[in-house]
Amino acid sequence: MAINIIDELFGKSPISPLQKHMSSVHSCISELKGFMVAIHEKNWITAAEIRNIIGHKEGEADILKKELRLSLPSTFMMPFSRRDLLDLLLIQDSIANITKDVSGLMISRKMTLPDEIFDDVIKLTDVCIKISATALNAVNELDGLLETAFGNHERKVVNSIIKDINELESKSDKIQHEIRDKLFSLEEELPAVDVMFYYRAIEWLGELADAAQKVGSRLEVLLAK
Repeated sequence: MAINIIDELFGKSPISPLQKHMSSVHSCISELKGFMVAIHEKNWITAAEIRNIIGHKEGEADILKKELRLSLPSTFMMPFSRRDLLDLLLIQDSIANITKDVSGLMISRKMTLPDEIFDDVIKLTDVCIKISATALNAVNELDGLLETAFGNHERKVVNSIIKDINELESKSDKIQHEIRDKLFSLEEELPAVDVMFYYRAIEWLGELADAAQKVGSRLEVLLAK
């Protein structure tokens, strides 16, 4: 009853829908490794099926984003602003959007990955998925932060998760650099157009890691407030 009264006075908490959205976003990016393996094996049927799943999940995340934006009250009893939550929501959503974009590019061009970089691309994809999972853990800790009024223990837990996110993002930067070095050495052996799109795909994977890292950065801002 007390929670209902608070909801009526201050508006329902947007934290649960925000967490649900991040969970949907992570579900989308989690499909990316299977997609990469399928295109490397030239299994276009499986690749297309996974691409359709990614598109469907991105659409579900988009619906959740719109629902939260429309239902987000202008006033609620929270230690951060409506603008802060909307910024975090848009950053989360960009992870699903980029996942859809990179898989769309690769399936439309039937891009196979050179053997020389395949293992590194899978390694990079794994790191991107892990950063997203860690970011989801951080967002799921918002409940604990609020329940303890941003208590020291909960702050330490979230700060530790954010540290893990930053370390993973640095790892992704290193892998991207290694892939670009290998691609550079292969440029004379591969069609120029293919090389251009390989670089673009790697860039988008890097953007995935950056977007997931920005979720942690935005949470740092919330903690600071």
